[in-house]
Amino acid sequence: MSRAPRIRLLLWHASAAIPILGAAAAFYGPALSRTGGVWPAPLDDVYIHFGFARAAALGHPLSWIPGNGYSSGGTSLTYPLALAPGYLLGFRGPWLGLFAALLACAALLDLCRSLRRLLEPRGGPGAAASRWVAWVAPLFVVAVPLLDWSWFSGMEVALLGAVMGRALVAVRRVELAPPARRPAEQLRAGLLAALLVATRPEAVALAAPLAVAAAHAAGSLGAAASLARASLPTALLLGAHAAANRALTGEWGAAGAVRKLILSNPYPTPLEKAVEVIKNLAALRVQALESALGGPSFALLLPLLGVIAALDRRSRRLAVPLLIGAYGSLLLVALNTTARYQNLRYAAPSVAMLLVAAALGAEALARRGRLAAGVAAALSFAALAAPSAGFARQIDHFARASANIAGQHVEVARRLGARAPRPRRVLLGDAGAIPYLSGIPAIDGLGLGGYRGMPFARASVHGVPAVVELIERLDAAERPDVFALYPSWWGGLADVFGRRVDAVKIEDNVMCAADEKVIYEADWAALAPPGERRDGAVDEVDIADLVDERAHRYAFPSPRGGWVIGATLPGGAGGDGAPRFDAGRLIPEGREQSFALGAAAAIARGPAVLALRTDGGGPIALGVAVDRAAGGEVRVEVPERPADRWSEIRVPLRDVAPGDRIRIRSLLGTFRSFHVWLLRP
Repeated sequence: MSRAPRIRLLLWHASAAIPILGAAAAFYGPALSRTGGVWPAPLDDVYIHFGFARAAALGHPLSWIPGNGYSSGGTSLTYPLALAPGYLLGFRGPWLGLFAALLACAALLDLCRSLRRLLEPRGGPGAAASRWVAWVAPLFVVAVPLLDWSWFSGMEVALLGAVMGRALVAVRRVELAPPARRPAEQLRAGLLAALLVATRPEAVALAAPLAVAAAHAAGSLGAAASLARASLPTALLLGAHAAANRALTGEWGAAGAVRKLILSNPYPTPLEKAVEVIKNLAALRVQALESALGGPSFALLLPLLGVIAALDRRSRRLAVPLLIGAYGSLLLVALNTTARYQNLRYAAPSVAMLLVAAALGAEALARRGRLAAGVAAALSFAALAAPSAGFARQIDHFARASANIAGQHVEVARRLGARAPRPRRVLLGDAGAIPYLSGIPAIDGLGLGGYRGMPFARASVHGVPAVVELIERLDAAERPDVFALYPSWWGGLADVFGRRVDAVKIEDNVMCAADEKVIYEADWAALAPPGERRDGAVDEVDIADLVDERAHRYAFPSPRGGWVIGATLPGGAGGDGAPRFDAGRLIPEGREQSFALGAAAAIARGPAVLALRTDGGGPIALGVAVDRAAGGEVRVEVPERPADRWSEIRVPLRDVAPGDRIRIRSLLGTFRSFHVWLLRP
């Protein structure tokens, strides 16, 4: 390379670094002053990534905490691996955030380099008129304050941007490669598309059309083989991840999908779920793709430039996937119950895709001649300047959110770490900073952290008492001895099994789920010892214990039924036994629950007694039937029961056998079903 091109390249890199570093300083500076010197993290989820990174650095990849086992709850497979070298280099505690910031700046510069390769003129008419677009490409990257908030948050968004840029360049290389090199370039594009999905799951909305675009550029190559090379890496990644989830957690989906997707909630009707998705879409469109881009009028400019790119012969192979990816990923994240919160961070990839498509559109338009280049410059200036009014608000929000995380989560971690004696294990809810900074092992009650394959994520969707049922399965020495929870999130756990000993309250809360996080000492005396079995029982179903329900193929009435409940009441005929916790489900009138008896040798075919645990309430009537047996449904009248103790309903069965399915229907009133035993007569 001669001296002049080298100088030009050096100047371009400087021109790209200046806006990136300037934007980083604009966000980190005020945030550092608010956090008192703790490296700013505006989301506690950042520390979840740090936990996965630390575990990977210590030789436990795909674990949140060493010893907890496999976790599918990380939102990114690749980002913790990118952070792990920082931990090994000595960036420990909150200072791993500094390494994440350096990584973000490097990733954004890499994205700008990819854009430069895509936007540089390839000769022909109009090449000179479009040369300026490559120089302003870095402005497209940092022009939207809402996106900058996510770029510099410490999350995986900046890494996603870098991978996206490289995937786009790979597809362009397929276009330009000679036939002999094209298969290798298609495979390269396919691998980078898979890396996109590994970095952020909803990026599949971009990866899929990019694979089609790479196959479309096959030229003389076979279409089927080309599509296989471009799409098979993503398909294999998704299949392998699903298979690992199934084998290690019992779920095909990742814990984040189980916990957060609207479709995972068993209680609402399909119409109610659709309404929630529409609400999310409306909020994302208005706040992320309208207000954040400068308002209703200016927000149309980026899509307009993207459409121009899609209509251009040279750029459409990249622009069309970017537009599909932007709106497709937005549709996917609208399925997330938290899509409207956390400063719309789930919409950040969509905004990034629109900005890249707009840059391609500006170059395509500028290539049409001087007049068109002027129009492209005017549209680009308006599109990039319009969001600038939001910089002050986003910078301030970043600083305040970082202060919230430092003031609450980081402080709770400090207090727990200083407790004597040192806590054995802390129960928390999707809180990353607490175990990462305190070094205390933890169980995430919401399930994103994973714990030895137990279905905490699914249980947390069903209800808090279902989470307690899983804790009941743990040995006493394994159960958490302290909680760090929001009381409003954990009614029936914190107030029943905990004693409040400390709390951290923050002012000006803009990010935490509540302004006060409470520390409790645990008392699990009301839980049954693990493996406890009732005398004379040949089988039992612990309702709302998801492990037991799965083993018995239990089915509850859904939607609008089967809600999980919990109670702690004395046992014994006179209610004089020790209080015992049990979770159960509400079976509305006219609905039924059912389960299959185990295939254990202890269940001999013949007569048996079905014992049903319930609590107090007015008279009800149940219908009990064994699918295989003749005689139909047996009606059982249940009188009013006292509210201060457990009650038991006994139903004689004439003939049962291993594997029989038993149905219990509520004929009158709502049945509060907690436990079922099959007893010898």
